[in-house]
Amino acid sequence: MKSPVNETFLTIVSLVIAVAAAAVGGIYLLSRYEYVEPGHDYLVMGYVAACFVLFFGIRLWNIPLFVIALLAMGGVQTYANLKFDWREEYIESAKAGRPFALEEYIDKYPTYEEHLFKILEAPDWVGFNEDCVQPALANKPMAGQCGTLDTITEYYHIDIKSTMTAYYARMKNTAKQIQAGKLNKRSAYITCLAAKTCATIPLLPKGVDANKIDPTGRDYIEVREAFWSIVNDKRMSASACNLTTLCKALVTMRAVDPKRLPF
Repeated sequence: MKSPVNETFLTIVSLVIAVAAAAVGGIYLLSRYEYVEPGHDYLVMGYVAACFVLFFGIRLWNIPLFVIALLAMGGVQTYANLKFDWREEYIESAKAGRPFALEEYIDKYPTYEEHLFKILEAPDWVGFNEDCVQPALANKPMAGQCGTLDTITEYYHIDIKSTMTAYYARMKNTAKQIQAGKLNKRSAYITCLAAKTCATIPLLPKGVDANKIDPTGRDYIEVREAFWSIVNDKRMSASACNLTTLCKALVTMRAVDPKRLPF
């Protein structure tokens, strides 16, 4: 379709509109930069490409090309916003004292598309937590795929055995450091947990002096037995499992037998 205006003027208008669209999109993306996650970089490239298409759509007076550019820009912004919202919920919940329930067990929080698209075969810890772990801990009905380690691996792409084996090694290391007096301050323990070099283990309540507890008595016996089993046993004991969030949930799901734990 031939343009009804001068080509030079149309070129200037096209350039101004394309640059303005890129600037508006860039400002919006930068305004939520603290919630950027992997994949946003590709969306930025897609948005810039759409701005180029917008330029040529106007410059060539090509209405279909112009519409495609607008749809692409809107689609990129919408999807980018969904990713921002996803990451924002994770970050702000942690800041508010409500961290992701399985944070200790993961290397990284899944991106929006890793959770959304099963075809990527990325570990879907969020789906696993929502479908299996939280219902198990609350004694509520669970999804059918929660019942065995194999179905969990198949559906959520999570190797529970390897995850718990690695986590138990961290628990053992943490318990031995505490036994040796290397983590005798709660602040040091918390810092170690935050760095994910330590793991949460059964400990006596704050203010309770272990040296004042009768070793032959029953005071805090469950915690004491679990702690020493972590120090001494090659595999996780039933008592330690019962005090470990994910292991306890796996037992409730009947995915593992507490008498014969595979990790």
